[in-house]
Amino acid sequence: MHDMNKFFDQLGLLAGVIGVGFCILAVATRLMGQYYLFGTELRMWLLGGIALIVMGCFAKLQVLTAESAK
Repeated sequence: MHDMNKFFDQLGLLAGVIGVGFCILAVATRLMGQYYLFGTELRMWLLGGIALIVMGCFAKLQVLTAESAK
């Protein structure tokens, strides 16, 4: 079970960092006056970033609850 917790911990960190990067990229591009990035609306980049951050939070929460249940 320890290996799964380590996996979820790393997955949560990676998802969170990439999600924050997507959000920063979307906001910075919008501040430059653009509405699209790589042919995709910036809303989708922001929404994807938020989804990745939430996924990272759930992965970290799983690790915390699994460790507290011991």
